[in-house]
Amino acid sequence: MKLTRREFAVGMTAAIASMSLPRLASAQSSLVVPTYGGLWAKFWEENLLPGLTSATGIQPQLDVGLGKDFVAKIRAGGDRSPYSIFMGNENIAAVLRAEGFFEPFDLAKVPNAAKTFPQFINKDAKGIRAIVSPIGLAYRTDLVKTAPTSWHDLWENPEFKGKTGLYQIGNTGAVLFLRLVAELFGSGPDDFDTAFTKIKELLPFTQASWSGEVATALIRGDAIIAPVDWTEIMTLQDKGAPVAIVAPKEGVLAFEQSFNLVATGAEKDAAHAYLNYILDAKVQQDMAKAFYTSPSNSESVVDDALKARTPIVGPRMAEIKSYDWDSYVDKAAEIADRWNREMA
Repeated sequence: MKLTRREFAVGMTAAIASMSLPRLASAQSSLVVPTYGGLWAKFWEENLLPGLTSATGIQPQLDVGLGKDFVAKIRAGGDRSPYSIFMGNENIAAVLRAEGFFEPFDLAKVPNAAKTFPQFINKDAKGIRAIVSPIGLAYRTDLVKTAPTSWHDLWENPEFKGKTGLYQIGNTGAVLFLRLVAELFGSGPDDFDTAFTKIKELLPFTQASWSGEVATALIRGDAIIAPVDWTEIMTLQDKGAPVAIVAPKEGVLAFEQSFNLVATGAEKDAAHAYLNYILDAKVQQDMAKAFYTSPSNSESVVDDALKARTPIVGPRMAEIKSYDWDSYVDKAAEIADRWNREMA
């Protein structure tokens, strides 16, 4: 995917977004905005942050890294965090939340939260999942005779035996899949004994640390089916790869980027304004064009061409299984260790 084909007009976005965004009295701000590298950083630098500045007057500093880097800096920050707002997968955010690093958002300062699908707003506004990348079942169209329609097909279609790809437990996608399997075959998303038993039935399978590795496994034919995010598969399709992705009838998973207010951050008003801009309907739909994400704002409009390729939008956002991660925090290390021992 070439981002230049999907860039949006910053001026128009800013003009629309500014209708619901308060401008801060001073453009001087020490707000540090964390984001990931590659296309994420390019999008933030060239589109998102210029639009934010135009709409609000905030001139933030961008910090590019990985989620683990952001976590380490918050923990090391002590009484004065380098960030006032954190972005990371919701299961990672839940760990920092449990450690007391976050405080609730003041939703009066985030008017676009009222337009956000309720399932992405945590209880008591303790985090908002503002960027959503659904995960479905991707497969090789030239190597699979019977296209999947259900998560159960991973177990029931003999074509997939020994040809399934899964995320490694260090990736949020693996934990999401684990909880899904616990829900499908057990008593609920925390029935990990049942989940481990069922997933071991899929062995041997290819494991990947991140979506790019899943894509590589599919292209090589090491795996012919795998749970992976729409973003990765749409990007492969743009390159002409023989892959497709479906939304299983039981629902889809999603990488949910959780935004959280850091209790020891110095720029809380700017942090609220930044999140409000991220949640803007126009910004959300432009991110969908750039990353094939699903807008979290219920008023975002996705054109028919994009909707045909990334169908989990609008009312279909209800198909996303969004889990409560607070109950998982204390189990995370044990689950990771067990996965590494049993899924070899």
